[in-house]
Amino acid sequence: MKIPSSKYNMNYFSCLCLMVFVLFQVSGQNLPTDTIHSKIVIRHRMIEGRVLLRWGATDKISWQSGIDHGYILERHTIERDGKPVLGGEVEILSGGPIKPKPLLEWRGMVESNDVAAITAQAIYGESFNTNSNDDNLLMQVINESEELDQRFAFSMFAVDQDFEVAQHAGMGYVDTNIKTNEKYLYNIKLANASENLKGRYNGVLVDPIEVHKLPQPFDFAGYYYNKAFVLIWEYDSLLDYYTSYDLERSNDGKTFKKINDAPITKLAVTKVSGISYTDSIQEYGKKFWYRVRGRTLFDETGPPSDTTSVIAFEELLAVPQFTSNNIISEKEVELQWDFPKDEAWKLTQFDVLRAPKAIGPYKAVATALDKQVRSFKYSEPETINYFKVRAYGIAGDYQDSSPAMIQPVDSIPPDKPIGLQGTVDTLGVVQLVWEPNTEMDLKGYTVLRADRKNQEFTRLTKREVRETHFQDTVNTKTFTSKVYYQIVASDLRYNESEPSDTLVLERPSRVPPTSPVFTAYELLGDTILLKWTPSSSDKIAKQIIYRKQLGLQDGIWQPILETEETSLTAFKDLEIEPNTRYGYTITAINTVGLESRPSPLVAIATPQTLLKPKIKALHAEVDRESKHIILTWRYNEPNVLEIQLYKKENNGEYTLYKTFSPRTSEFLDSKLIPNSKYEYGLKAVFVDGSISEWSEIEVTY
Repeated sequence: MKIPSSKYNMNYFSCLCLMVFVLFQVSGQNLPTDTIHSKIVIRHRMIEGRVLLRWGATDKISWQSGIDHGYILERHTIERDGKPVLGGEVEILSGGPIKPKPLLEWRGMVESNDVAAITAQAIYGESFNTNSNDDNLLMQVINESEELDQRFAFSMFAVDQDFEVAQHAGMGYVDTNIKTNEKYLYNIKLANASENLKGRYNGVLVDPIEVHKLPQPFDFAGYYYNKAFVLIWEYDSLLDYYTSYDLERSNDGKTFKKINDAPITKLAVTKVSGISYTDSIQEYGKKFWYRVRGRTLFDETGPPSDTTSVIAFEELLAVPQFTSNNIISEKEVELQWDFPKDEAWKLTQFDVLRAPKAIGPYKAVATALDKQVRSFKYSEPETINYFKVRAYGIAGDYQDSSPAMIQPVDSIPPDKPIGLQGTVDTLGVVQLVWEPNTEMDLKGYTVLRADRKNQEFTRLTKREVRETHFQDTVNTKTFTSKVYYQIVASDLRYNESEPSDTLVLERPSRVPPTSPVFTAYELLGDTILLKWTPSSSDKIAKQIIYRKQLGLQDGIWQPILETEETSLTAFKDLEIEPNTRYGYTITAINTVGLESRPSPLVAIATPQTLLKPKIKALHAEVDRESKHIILTWRYNEPNVLEIQLYKKENNGEYTLYKTFSPRTSEFLDSKLIPNSKYEYGLKAVFVDGSISEWSEIEVTY
């Protein structure tokens, strides 16, 4: 069956073509049938004691199966008088598969209904041709696509617009045999689904006493734009109720008339939840009122939205023209312009725009000037200025003048840069930052550096830098400990500011400090006293003494002293063992973490016994007449090298006073002061370096 050409209105269905093109991208692919995931969707609506049901396939293969074999619509009675119906009462509505009505039953409807014509052609037509013009690229793409895709897409869209057509197409049903004391579950499935089409089927639960009102469309608004009215409203939130909309217009705010020929709907998923419609301007300067109504799958029209009103005004056809531009001073210019009188009645205001280049970007320097104003003084001109005057019309449109260039004389340099700060890392990388200057004609900054305090600064940048930060690298293997920086600002006329305050940064050293050197050591019984000369380098932060036991294969160096007291030159090692050889070395670390080479190793062997028995029978006898003190003692240990006598007067310190041979057992001390207190100490030193325990006695003279 061919659709009569008089009824095939392509303007009416041009939106369908776009829908088909979109659907082709999503589902119109030649997938093998064993990959189809079939799903039949069903919706319902309670109207005047009847249940209206609509269903449809979500893929072309299932759709074709429904056309060929029909659908089985089951009604399950699940509740009666508030009680469950046990076992279930199942009834197949219509007595068998619901299929499209025979072709002959479509003829009367096709003659008066374009939607019916499209649907019948999709179902029964020998070929499906949209009859679009050959020079329409979009329609050429559609025509060259698979015919089944076209049939499926066009028919599904068409039946959504007319419930009677949907019933003719075997995708709608009205159940009038219902009771208000019962609840039903309607289930829809393909009548003769092959194994690979058995998929997900939808059911819908219906309570005849629950009748839901259709909602009012919301977020409806309109505005004038680009010689047309644009109407927008929320769409996605009401998809469960409305599949399309009708837009109504009124000249008086009371009587409204539908203005769209085709249903207004979305043909693809978008990022925004709203929808828009553009209406042509019927008359400028006149107010028009608009509202929108939703349309359901079941030919219902919902309540109207709130009303919005819009007015269109004629746009400006003339542009402002500069008449003269005067340079008053380095800091002030005056612009003068004119505007055609026959277009001036459309004006609402002027703006003045400025840019550093003729092509922009332009920024407003004066806004909302009265429509009678024809001049403006600007007090912040830069080296080069391009100005435009923008005229605004009552329609919300605007017209810009041609740009005018003004270049005042400028001999004033930029302000001195301030806030210069910086850091230097251990690799010598310098990071500089400073506060930006505020001059409009600023060209950039020059970075200067000197390696010594009184040295002339040299330029580091070939061109001025626009940023307020700069990275430099300095030599760290040098004897100069500081580096000096300055910043100079310059404008587009090459006027230079005075240099910023000098920034002084500490240059990190990559040369390690010199090594400390051990100068002496002493075995003091159970203690080893170490003495050294510190590193001669500057900025020493720490000294470390390392020790290891010699003669061991796995002996490792262990720090035994780590001190920030850089003037320290002696240390007593109290953690020693007898009959052991120790090695000692010392290093210095500076403030940037560089460590000196280890000093030459000092090897010290401790005796087999660290402390021998102390000297016995130490006795003192005071002879004031002879003015002396006689000390006596006894010591018979073998291998004694010498006996050492220490003396302390009053609150002084012990000092080595005399050294005796091993066989000496007394001493007469005549170096005395009356009324003084003396303390004497004795210890024996052995051939192997060990010493005896300390013996001491106190005497008052």
